[in-house]
Amino acid sequence: MASLLTLEILLGYTRPVFSLKDNITCLIDSGADTPVWTQGGDRLKDAFEVEKIEGKKFLLSGFGVGYEIVDVYRITNLELSGEGDNVVFKSITVACTSRPTMVADLILPNTAFNHMNLTLRNLDVDYPVVEIEHKKKDYFVNPIFSSVDEAFVERVYSFANE
Repeated sequence: MASLLTLEILLGYTRPVFSLKDNITCLIDSGADTPVWTQGGDRLKDAFEVEKIEGKKFLLSGFGVGYEIVDVYRITNLELSGEGDNVVFKSITVACTSRPTMVADLILPNTAFNHMNLTLRNLDVDYPVVEIEHKKKDYFVNPIFSSVDEAFVERVYSFANE
């Protein structure tokens, strides 16, 4: 049986941005395939229990300025919690850049929700919400390394723990 997690979209945003713990903002990006922390490594370490993955890099693009080679981190537990429920991404691999003017601190790609139903609800609600229908509590988001150079993470994929 599926559970439903409802996340309130923050007022003033035209995209699905919601709050995580300690006023950290998170954007669900339907065009992305990589989770990205946009506030630099020091703030990431302050916000979450993380481990830098030595010897690995992301070739990050899509921010309008070409390519950028950035560090790779693993967040031990990233919890999305809201009305009625929660979902935990365990060992989520993220690209880490320093772009303090980005719309959100953390960008989660649509691909992180592969094993869930994700709905952006704008009609017949007082305020827009993101609804996440899921069957598990814990999901893993692991890296896929480049076949050309294994020092680079190409993208990430999500799977549910049985």
